[in-house]
Amino acid sequence: MPVQNRERMFDEPRLLLVEGRDDFHVISALCKVGGLPENFSIFDCGSDDNVFDALSALLLKAESPEIIGVVLDADDNVESRWQSIRDKLQNYPYRLPDAPDPGGTIVKAVEDLPRLGFWLMPNNVDPGMLEDFCRQLAPDDAIAYAAHCVTEAREKSFATFREVHRSKAEVHTYLAWQDEPGRPLGQSITARVLRPDTAIATTFADWLQALYGAMSA
Repeated sequence: MPVQNRERMFDEPRLLLVEGRDDFHVISALCKVGGLPENFSIFDCGSDDNVFDALSALLLKAESPEIIGVVLDADDNVESRWQSIRDKLQNYPYRLPDAPDPGGTIVKAVEDLPRLGFWLMPNNVDPGMLEDFCRQLAPDDAIAYAAHCVTEAREKSFATFREVHRSKAEVHTYLAWQDEPGRPLGQSITARVLRPDTAIATTFADWLQALYGAMSA
């Protein structure tokens, strides 16, 4: 898919808004490796607040885009994150479900407004973030051993990460063992150190295909 700067955001008909650089590179890599159509543009908004600001600005345009997708971390409460999305759209005629779809939510276009899509990392059901998604791209036995090592490091006071970032510590511990050690998340997918064909990656790809596919859907 085209890679665009944020300055180009308002000129694009099909957009995917993401929180940060890692999200941008992970999703770009999944699309490239999975051979998804290059029919939408990803924008790194820099934070979750900036994602909401960008969404609001795009919906207020005289000629809004055709499709806007949004990827956000669920953080520690999926229900709270989903309610924040519902609150943001309460003044628009969209009909959002009471809870996010486990396969990724798609909201039909209404009046002159775009089709919308929402994915809450990691899987629209559980609390977490991008790294919890990427954790499920690593081999099960390898990430389990990385988790064991992280726990031991914590118990021996070798680690100072906050508990909310445990999945980050585990994923990057696993990546530190690979050739090349410490490769970034997106590059790790391209190199297939993180596998792009696991169940969660396939579900995410299916959501993207459904969101940016035929407009009659």
